[in-house]
Amino acid sequence: MSKDADRLLKQGISQYQAEDFDAAQQSWQAALALYQAAGNYQRSGAALGNLGAVCEALEDVSGAIAYYLQHLEIARAIADPQGEGNALENLANASLKLDRSESAIAYLQERLALAQSLNDPFAQGKALASLRSIYDFLGDRQQAQRCFEQQWAIAIAFLIPTRTTNFLENAQQLGLNPLEDFAGADLEGVNLHYADLSFANLQQTNLAGADLTLADLNHAQLQKANLSGASLSNANLRDANLSSANLNHADLRTILPRANLSQAQLVGANLCSAYLQRVNLTQANLTNTNLTGADLTDANLSEAQLIGTQLKGVTLSGAKVENTRFQDNPDLSEATKQELIARGAIIE
Repeated sequence: MSKDADRLLKQGISQYQAEDFDAAQQSWQAALALYQAAGNYQRSGAALGNLGAVCEALEDVSGAIAYYLQHLEIARAIADPQGEGNALENLANASLKLDRSESAIAYLQERLALAQSLNDPFAQGKALASLRSIYDFLGDRQQAQRCFEQQWAIAIAFLIPTRTTNFLENAQQLGLNPLEDFAGADLEGVNLHYADLSFANLQQTNLAGADLTLADLNHAQLQKANLSGASLSNANLRDANLSSANLNHADLRTILPRANLSQAQLVGANLCSAYLQRVNLTQANLTNTNLTGADLTDANLSEAQLIGTQLKGVTLSGAKVENTRFQDNPDLSEATKQELIARGAIIE
């Protein structure tokens, strides 16, 4: 009997995936009857959950809720936390389809409490993300912010101390959106190697000592971010906004065309052979920065400080150097110095 039921359950899955929903419903109803006759409550719960899903596919949301409630009752009766969690999530989602926000919130709060009792950070994060989304939709910014703060508390407790190599993936599993939710966060030393953070809002984020090698940060908003000592080798920083960012001693041997580094702190940073065409470095502090072999074609260095900066082999054609201060730069030839002075630079 159980083998027949299992066969019908799998058959229903294949039919569901093929979008033959009526056939899937019949298979799962037959499987449910066999599981119930055999007293197999756990598999009965699985069949009930599937029947709820197919009811939703057939736009019978009320019928789906009835099945999910049966699944929830069985899961609790046999102490099946995974089944209970799935049933609560399904009930919340189905309730939202019927515009029953209060019911959805209640189910998700139960889901959150269950995840907390099981010390399951990812289930907690997922429940909080769903609650936050509902509160945002309802215009309850205070409750939404509380959910967000709880999500970050989980991330800080479970992800950051472990230096996980899957930080971005795990953060997303906690329901965090890297493109929006990392702004202002403390991510010191995290591993974001190869991370896709293009267009992300990372303003005022603490990324000191972070590994961002090969990361995609094109068009990222990094104003006033702390990237001191961070590794950004071979990262994509095209059109990134790093104005007023702290990049002291950072490894920036990478491509930064059109990046905004105005008023950035780049003391001791490594920009050896960096691609800096049309970059904005107005009022930037480049003291003791390594710009050996860097391409600064058409860059804006107005009022920047280049004290003790290594400039061997640097390309400055078309660069704006009005009131740019050059001091202790032995790599500059006398002819280059005179040319820079003629273009408005200050040579000391």
